[in-house]
Amino acid sequence: MEGFNNAGIFPGEDMFWGLPVAFAANEDMKERIGSMSDEERAVLREKSKNVTSDREMDELVRMVAEGKFE
Repeated sequence: MEGFNNAGIFPGEDMFWGLPVAFAANEDMKERIGSMSDEERAVLREKSKNVTSDREMDELVRMVAEGKFE
């Protein structure tokens, strides 16, 4: 999936912490990510870079939305 992870990154890494657009799906999720520590967001960025399919990204987004991301 060439470009899968990079195509969804907002311009200006600090605009949405360098995360794929999928994580900006709703205000609740943006607030949840905004309340994460820098270290937690770094882990989330790393996990999102390792996603290889839409299904995996959907699962990661769902976990964050439900507050189950570790």
